[in-house]
Amino acid sequence: MDKKYNDELQFIRNSRLPESQKAKLEAIVRGDRLADLWRDLIAKHVFSPDIHPERMEFILQHTMGQKDLQVAGSAANESVLRSIYSKKTIFDIPAWLKDRKLVDLEIQMDPQEYIFNRTDIYASNMLLLQYSVEPGQSKDERDYENVKDSIIIVLMVKSPKVFRNYQSDRYIHRFMKARADTGLEFRMLKQMAFVQLDKALELYISGEYNEDEDVDLLKLFAMMADINNQKIAEEAAGNSFLGDIRSDVYQYTRSPEVQHMLTIQDLNMMDYNTDIHIARREGRDEGMKEGIKEGEAAGQDKIINLFRWLISQGRDEDVRKGTEDSEYLKSLLSEYDTSTQQNN
Repeated sequence: MDKKYNDELQFIRNSRLPESQKAKLEAIVRGDRLADLWRDLIAKHVFSPDIHPERMEFILQHTMGQKDLQVAGSAANESVLRSIYSKKTIFDIPAWLKDRKLVDLEIQMDPQEYIFNRTDIYASNMLLLQYSVEPGQSKDERDYENVKDSIIIVLMVKSPKVFRNYQSDRYIHRFMKARADTGLEFRMLKQMAFVQLDKALELYISGEYNEDEDVDLLKLFAMMADINNQKIAEEAAGNSFLGDIRSDVYQYTRSPEVQHMLTIQDLNMMDYNTDIHIARREGRDEGMKEGIKEGEAAGQDKIINLFRWLISQGRDEDVRKGTEDSEYLKSLLSEYDTSTQQNN
């Protein structure tokens, strides 16, 4: 193992990451473990619309049940802002299809109880992009009758409560029609599918899936949930499609640069989770109620940026106090505003 690999191992060992995460990263560097397929860096390479369009096509065709979906290439990963006050929508793995439909694979690692709202907004933004006139076109070339579909597939590593509590023997939930209370239906231009990767893994490992299940798709999604599972590794050894993906992950993470990026991503995610979890999930209820009220006035992004700023300065105690005491949170926001203005 050359100096770059040894340097990365030392960097991991000296990092602030939990010991369990350090062990996983060290195993990836040594080649004893594969990087998780659901990781942003890995997924965007393995399922790249430009490098491996056939893999994205497989997911699209099998998940949506539409064999005519063919990938043309990657699309821009963020939507057009409607005003300077709009929030950006950043897509994970967007692509254009050959028939000019716009599609996106979204990978969600943590369970999001607002997943329906988020996906609906993303799909709506994609549909607005479809309805927009492209450069060189006249307005007459884009109308309500010829606008193309938008398709978004959300791959959930951990299912939110709304999915866990829903009794179903299926792990894919497709929304392709709108239905009125009178029973009247119409086909939606924005098509959405939610995939429970954790449930796919459970079904595959137990073997308790339906007779009509798309087993090839189930195997892929089970591997996306846990690429290091022994049963999946044995299955992939005799399956060229899955085997090529596993080999691709291994070869890609032989690069010292990619290994370092994985470590940096984990460090950034740890900081992100620290402020998000403290502020929104593990924070004290009363303090957060006041904090959210403050956030509605000042912008919740500002609250998150405040906590990131405090953590970067090693002021973890201030973060803790800010989640407990709304008045203290206000004083921290004032300090953050002053610091930001001075830096600008």
